Amino acid sequence: MLELLDIFLTGQGYEVATVATGAQVLDAVPTFQPDVILVDMRMPGLSGTDVLDALRRAGVTVPVILISGHQITVREGFFGVLRKPFNLLTMAEVVAAAVAHGRTSSV
Repeated sequence: MLELLDIFLTGQGYEVATVATGAQVLDAVPTFQPDVILVDMRMPGLSGTDVLDALRRAGVTVPVILISGHQITVREGFFGVLRKPFNLLTMAEVVAAAVAHGRTSSV
């Protein structure tokens, strides 16, 4: 899944960094400085909501999109939710909206 998302989003013109765990997301953010973050609900170590909470506590306001293959109740804080299986074009639209939102929110 990571490789597919990397290839697709790179093809859409985005610079992409992929990591496999929630802890790696938190480690990568200060260096990579993403415009949007996609997290899976179920990642090794930290869940998607754990990552969101840690990012917000650290003052990171980047839009976060949650990906999940399970029926979940999503709390506020996520820019959007993609339920697996999802259409790549739909994902591209949500990512583009999140990037645009992040840019206008930081002005």
